[in-house]
Amino acid sequence: MKKNLLLFGFLLVGMFALQAQTVVRGPYLQSVTHQSIKVMWRTSTACPSKVWYGTDPNALDQSVVVSGNRTNHIVFINGLNPSTRYYYSVGFDNTTLAGASVNHYFTTHPVPGSPVPVRVWAIGDFGRGNAGQVAVKTSYENYTGTRGTDVWLWLGDNAYQDGTDAEYQNHVFAVPGFSDIFSNTPFWPSPGNHDYNTVWSESTLLGIPYTNIPFSAHEGPYFDMVEVPRYAEAGGFPSQHEVFYSFDYGDVHFLSLNSEVFDYTLSYSGINQMKTWIEQDLQQNTRKFTIAYFHQPPYSKGSHDSDAAFELVMKAMREKVIPLLESFDIDIVVCGHSHVFERSYLIKGHYGNSSEYNAATMLMNGTMGNFQQGESYVKDSTNATPEGTVYVVCGNSGSSESGPALNHPVMAYTHGGSGEMGSFVMDIYRNRLDGRYLKSTGEIADEFTILKKDVRLSAIALQTVCLGDSAVLTANYTGGSDSVTFVWNPGGYTSQSITVSPVTNSVYTVTVTDWLTGQVETRAATVQVLEESNITISEPVPGTLSIPSPGNGFSYQWYLNGSPVQGANGLQFTPFFNGNYTLLITSVNGCSYETPPYTFINVANVVENETAELSVFPNPSSGILHIKISGPLTGKPFAIHDAAGKVVYNGVLQQMYTQIQLQEFENGTYFLRIQDAETDKSYPLILMK
Repeated sequence: MKKNLLLFGFLLVGMFALQAQTVVRGPYLQSVTHQSIKVMWRTSTACPSKVWYGTDPNALDQSVVVSGNRTNHIVFINGLNPSTRYYYSVGFDNTTLAGASVNHYFTTHPVPGSPVPVRVWAIGDFGRGNAGQVAVKTSYENYTGTRGTDVWLWLGDNAYQDGTDAEYQNHVFAVPGFSDIFSNTPFWPSPGNHDYNTVWSESTLLGIPYTNIPFSAHEGPYFDMVEVPRYAEAGGFPSQHEVFYSFDYGDVHFLSLNSEVFDYTLSYSGINQMKTWIEQDLQQNTRKFTIAYFHQPPYSKGSHDSDAAFELVMKAMREKVIPLLESFDIDIVVCGHSHVFERSYLIKGHYGNSSEYNAATMLMNGTMGNFQQGESYVKDSTNATPEGTVYVVCGNSGSSESGPALNHPVMAYTHGGSGEMGSFVMDIYRNRLDGRYLKSTGEIADEFTILKKDVRLSAIALQTVCLGDSAVLTANYTGGSDSVTFVWNPGGYTSQSITVSPVTNSVYTVTVTDWLTGQVETRAATVQVLEESNITISEPVPGTLSIPSPGNGFSYQWYLNGSPVQGANGLQFTPFFNGNYTLLITSVNGCSYETPPYTFINVANVVENETAELSVFPNPSSGILHIKISGPLTGKPFAIHDAAGKVVYNGVLQQMYTQIQLQEFENGTYFLRIQDAETDKSYPLILMK
């Protein structure tokens, strides 16, 4: 009895514990793709995991359950539709713990490669739980409004001081005025040296930082917190771990790199492994813009000086990784670490200290890159021709330093000082990328634009029309901005498609201009008019008749002496008989043209096919065919085939003489074939009734 009461008591305690539990972290969102997402949260006590979701916040009619009890919950939802907003709630069994509100939603990515608008928000060194961190987030929310965020980047040092679980909780997930963003905005993190303070202590036997250990041994609160795509679930090339990874959003490719794989033994083992993956990833990348982000920047004169002898990680990234990224014409590199904002000109080839910077060879564009002032950075669209990169340091999204030097020569704009904080915003659409520095006060203090000359104008196929008919010509193209214009000459037409009715063969030229970049592309289109002077039969190869191709969509019929040749329906024809040949050409709209006759005399003018064994006459035949044979062919089976190879008549050769009635057959070319185990002979015939 006492045992039963004790068991009942335990059950009551467990039941009340489940009922009283709360969500203490999240819910938050990870690894969103165009068809899936991971929803994560932490509860005060262990319980099963369940997510309800649907496109109507008042009707969450789908759910995913993960059995077993846990406090850290990860639920994978698959089979979603692209570019779709879903609302959700989390809990267990029939108990909802969080969500079921208009603020708990996620939006799936568009199909990779789609030319959709993309807004990116990047913050670095933010996780201090202070007023500046909240002000940076508030200024961004005021800026973006209902537009929202498509891609949220973390640039490292996400939780001060050491990236512990408690610091992630207190300085990131539970900060009033900051934490509400997690319910609807997935983040794509990169770790920093402060995040790695705990990673190294948990990953190595002696806790020595920057030791050369396998990537699989990188463990700690940062890696416990995140769920990033390891196997290219969101695009890119699989890295197979969470140390670094890539993903796509629309026509933009992102690489989340890890500067902390550097080791103080200077073996560069981790960096070299990362470089191998970068090369594999970028070799298959076809997106319009490519953005890399990591923590320790290659260039800075803020709270960290990239020239300092002890800044070995910054030096290693500059010397080892940046040349590889630039070889693939990376567009933007965004970092944190230095508690300032710095933005470079369009540069390439600078891999040393600031004193080694040579503007004559390394500065690709020395303007501010301001679109309104006509100074955008313009590049082509191929990764094969490196044309420069813009480098951004944004490590002041919650951190700041007094008196930074801010005098690195590659920088076009800098901002820093005590209490000076902000974030970095990018908007990408079609062939335009706009970067803006947004201060915590709400001021846009710096902005630049990168444009891509990416118009690709397709070849325009030859068109043939009958005299008096019209042809539609279209300038099909890919790429470009929304400011693309067309001019067709002759005529000066300004639409993408034009209708023309030439009376003779004509060439039209279209000029396509993208006024955003100044790119100009031209294509010529030929319209051939189907008339006697244009198309004639020739004999380009002895024994073969042909005409030049009039284009697509035509049917053909060859004639011999005014009678159709059965099965002769191509641009080319090999005659078996001499005579006058013509070709009837018919277009899809029903007009037709018959070429002038071509007299073919390359075949010996034989009335009969005759050998020592067999003669066939008359040939051509008007309907009655005679076959005369010698003794060895007597009793042999024969067949008559049409030009397509179909058997239309068969029989057995009689002694000396056989007569065949062919009046019911259509005019055309046929073949007499005598075939058995000992004989295989074929003779051409022509029927002209």
